[in-house]
Amino acid sequence: MLFVSCALFCGLWLTVMPADAVARWVQVGLGVVVITGTVLSLRFPLAAVLTTVVATGTGWALGLTADPFVLAGLTMFALAEGRGVRRIPWWIPVSAFVALLVSLGLSAEGAEERLRGLLLGGVVLSASWFLGVRTRQVAKAFAERSRAEERLRLARDVHDVLSHSLGTIGVRAGVAAHVVALSEDDLRGVLREVEQDARTSLAELKGLLQRERTAPDEDDALPSLAEGLDDLARSAERAGLQVRVEAPDALDDISAAVRTTLYRVAQEAVTNTIRHANASSVAIALSVLDGACQIEVRDDGDGAARGFREGHGLLGMRERVESLGGTLTLDAAPRGFTVAASLPLLVPASWRAP
Repeated sequence: MLFVSCALFCGLWLTVMPADAVARWVQVGLGVVVITGTVLSLRFPLAAVLTTVVATGTGWALGLTADPFVLAGLTMFALAEGRGVRRIPWWIPVSAFVALLVSLGLSAEGAEERLRGLLLGGVVLSASWFLGVRTRQVAKAFAERSRAEERLRLARDVHDVLSHSLGTIGVRAGVAAHVVALSEDDLRGVLREVEQDARTSLAELKGLLQRERTAPDEDDALPSLAEGLDDLARSAERAGLQVRVEAPDALDDISAAVRTTLYRVAQEAVTNTIRHANASSVAIALSVLDGACQIEVRDDGDGAARGFREGHGLLGMRERVESLGGTLTLDAAPRGFTVAASLPLLVPASWRAP
């Protein structure tokens, strides 16, 4: 800011030749005041605006500057960026009009030039204020959008963590509550499975919150996709489903973002099968084709009506996939429901045909 202020002072002030040496010293003094106000505008914006406007206006009245309030405009921008609300406040044109009247009252000589200078200065100050307020509004909108996106992301992550385990716990608890023929050993087994699901869910939620606090590398988000799918299959089997998983080797060679998204798609699809499909089996198939990793989760349940409405889980799943440049398709048939996603990736050499 200091360099810019000094350069503008040299170009717009010192190029104007005063009538005598005293006027030159007055010119330099006013310039020092303007430069000081510009440099301090970030800490004291209101004082900087008043100082630079008064000093520049005095220089115009004495014929010591050709600055159309450009340096004052820098301080005006800082004030508007920090405190501005209205894009064009009423006091800018009023102040310009008052300054014009005062200037005309001082002397009729050079009135036309002073008029042009004041009009141009009013335009510069108004534009500086407008740009400052606009910058403030854009920054505020960006911050609000970032906060909203962060809330949605966190809500989606918490949903992904809790939805599956709570759905499984609900199914197992419902079976234990309504099947009167369960022996004591069977009931204890169900309770142990419920306890295990609850502990797993709490551990995953704790890990999620820990990642939110420490913001580690994304590669730590899902250590092993194969282990995650195996745990998912065992959890679904405890809820009464027959699960078949077909996946290539070296799943962990792909990026962490794709790995995590594939797991979340499978998790949400299996959770919906447990909670809504009344199915007996579900198949999870992963494949790599033409530089993309594809996952398909198909159940043999009741299906869904055509034109069904996507809930928060499916919307979150779609957001995850599309954020990586992938596509998600949902196929509702009279018998069964299919979730398929395709995510772009660089295919590791171990997956390519020799």
